[in-house]
Amino acid sequence: MTGGPLFTTVPGLPVVPLPAKGEALNSWIWAIAHIYGLTPVAYLRRLGIPHRWVTKAIKQDLVIQPMPSVMERLQADTGMAPDVVWGMTFVGLDRELENACRRHHAPCAACVNEASRQAGRPVELLHARAAWRIVCPDHLPDPKPMEMTDGLPLAAFHGQVRTIIRFLDRAAFDPQAFEGIVGTRMAPAFTVTVFLRFVFLLNTHLSVRITEFDELRDWAGFRIRRAFTRNAAGEPTRLPPPERNNPAISLVLAWQLVTAPLRTLLAGLHTVNPVHRKTARDTGQLIALACLLLEFWPGEMLTPLLTRLALSRQDWNGDGGRTGLAIATTAPWSNDPSHSARLAEAHWTHTAWTRVLFSNAIWNRHHRRVSQFPVAGPFRGRLLAANGQAAPLIGEIRREAGQSGRKKPAGLGRFQAKPAPAVQEAHAAPPQPVSVPAVPTHIAQAVQFALDAHGPLPTGKLSVRQRRAVLRKLSAAAVRCLNQEAWCGSPAPPTRPATPSLKTR
Repeated sequence: MTGGPLFTTVPGLPVVPLPAKGEALNSWIWAIAHIYGLTPVAYLRRLGIPHRWVTKAIKQDLVIQPMPSVMERLQADTGMAPDVVWGMTFVGLDRELENACRRHHAPCAACVNEASRQAGRPVELLHARAAWRIVCPDHLPDPKPMEMTDGLPLAAFHGQVRTIIRFLDRAAFDPQAFEGIVGTRMAPAFTVTVFLRFVFLLNTHLSVRITEFDELRDWAGFRIRRAFTRNAAGEPTRLPPPERNNPAISLVLAWQLVTAPLRTLLAGLHTVNPVHRKTARDTGQLIALACLLLEFWPGEMLTPLLTRLALSRQDWNGDGGRTGLAIATTAPWSNDPSHSARLAEAHWTHTAWTRVLFSNAIWNRHHRRVSQFPVAGPFRGRLLAANGQAAPLIGEIRREAGQSGRKKPAGLGRFQAKPAPAVQEAHAAPPQPVSVPAVPTHIAQAVQFALDAHGPLPTGKLSVRQRRAVLRKLSAAAVRCLNQEAWCGSPAPPTRPATPSLKTR
């Protein structure tokens, strides 16, 4: 209902029930038929809907795709303003979201009871069929103990969920709503339908726990509890329902991954073990997360993790880009006592992300961009990712990394925790006397002879040429002294017999 006039024309019916706040069109039509003792089928026939069209899907049709002739007849009967009548429908949704709303029906019992009590009759709310209303913003469930650390501000978390749902309420009817979130270039790749698909993909295949929540920035920190595995055929298996998160937690995680991907991946979402105790389980969780993101994200969402490396090809294994991004993403906690730990975790995560995205396993599984997840519908961002400017650079550096013979492995094995060496007891050894090496006498004499032969050495600063000349003189004098001592100490060389000349022969 809008803030304008409720009635704009004289109603054709003597008595018209007022629509409740947020009521669906089918519920209001049923209320009109009940007042006059008619069946819904009979009143729908008065509105111009034949009997054969009244099926189980009539409620969804009245809400999602009502006929203009039916709406004109209803407005003439009730005298309601057109904005009020059309406001009880979902006119303006795209086709994908319409299909999702047809399959969705999750009314909140508390909201329905309150609306029915105020109206004095049964009321069905319109937002019960809104697929983007993953949870009721007015009656949010409390997370389980395994989903959130004790002592976190629950009211702030609920406020963040309500903010996201309000944005989705607007974005469902505004195709350009995501431009302010992801930018103009990537906005065509994101719709409410795509975002909802991403939320349910995370909820089905990834279980996380909220470890912190910043009330000032409405920012949550997550740690992965469990990720999906693959069966013998290589297909991803869904998590069992008891292990899945509450949809509200997956909603906040998906929102942060879309609005601030770099900050979330490097500083807000971590694997199960701390940075100094990473194991093969952390490797599997990171690879699983990469597979989830590559199914739905445009390539531009992940290129900031690799762009510095792709542009500096000769130093793709360097550390400058990772350190710079780690410092930038942890800047909000620069004055926090945990900044050093956050910085180390962000640095490790960035290094691990680079290794994962350059690994042959990811390339072989996703180079054809065929989804193995049971989610129907194409993602509009795949064409955008294929035509991105950084995509050729990343592909080329991946090939160079695979062809170069590096001694270090390309996977995450080098980042896993190494077993601690065996502790050996150190026995104290008795101190050994330090022996001073003896200088031979003839060498000492040669040095002294060279110094005496040269005379006093210059004390001022010498040039390079002068230093070389002094060293040559000293070396020549020392060599002559050593040769004389060696010649004097050795026996006389044997004399060669005289060779007879030709004349005396």
